[in-house]
Amino acid sequence: MSRLSKKDRQGIILIAGVILVALGMVAFNAYLSGRPRPDERNCVAPVTAKTVFVIDQSDAIPEQTASEMRSRAMKTVAEVVQANELVSVFVITEQSRTKLLPVFSACKPQQDGSELTENVKAIQRRFTENFQKPFEAALAVAAKKSEASPLGEAIIDLSLSDSLRAGKSRLVLYSDMMQHSENSSLYGCSDGNAAIQSFRLHRAGAVERPTFKNTDVQLNFIPREGVGEAVAACRTRFWAWFFGDNDGANAALTTDYLPGGAKVS
Repeated sequence: MSRLSKKDRQGIILIAGVILVALGMVAFNAYLSGRPRPDERNCVAPVTAKTVFVIDQSDAIPEQTASEMRSRAMKTVAEVVQANELVSVFVITEQSRTKLLPVFSACKPQQDGSELTENVKAIQRRFTENFQKPFEAALAVAAKKSEASPLGEAIIDLSLSDSLRAGKSRLVLYSDMMQHSENSSLYGCSDGNAAIQSFRLHRAGAVERPTFKNTDVQLNFIPREGVGEAVAACRTRFWAWFFGDNDGANAALTTDYLPGGAKVS
């Protein structure tokens, strides 16, 4: 048997290389076809983390304050929220007692990929069109003056819904935290314990305060000048009680203030 020429050996190596590449592509395509596809909210089961933004739109919000709210929310999504984490946005108005529905709800999709195996431009385009733009639009909805601000009731309803039920969750609120409904009002309040008792009394037969599991609660206060020391102290006492049932390694309650100086209306 004659020895193969150098040219023949190179041809065999080339053919073998082509075969290996083809087999690799077949295997990769099989891998992709076996991966679960995102649903209509960009989510791939199982969703193990959720972030809920709650924006109190029951009173006017100065543009300076609203701009900072949007900036903080977008930074949280960009730097903290993970891929395939469900992000929802709710707004609080006087209608939130019976019509509390998200104005946005979608999982954060993949934002980048490998140039070798994926269409990176298509991935980035889907991220922008299916997630980033709708999310930013939801944050930009203008606030309107409402006769009530049922913040406590809305948060309880969220805690009882699927919106915050996950391995770990994050609840981010942008509000002056001035609870005002037929159940309890912090306007004119001078006794935090009395405000708590009033809320509990009116909630008899329903959940009195939320129970959170492994939830990072972040309060971003919309400043209202002219609240007064007594009302401010009452507000602090009420919400300390309200958020007092939160267990788990991820459980936390932090507060921060937004810029601006809107007067109490």
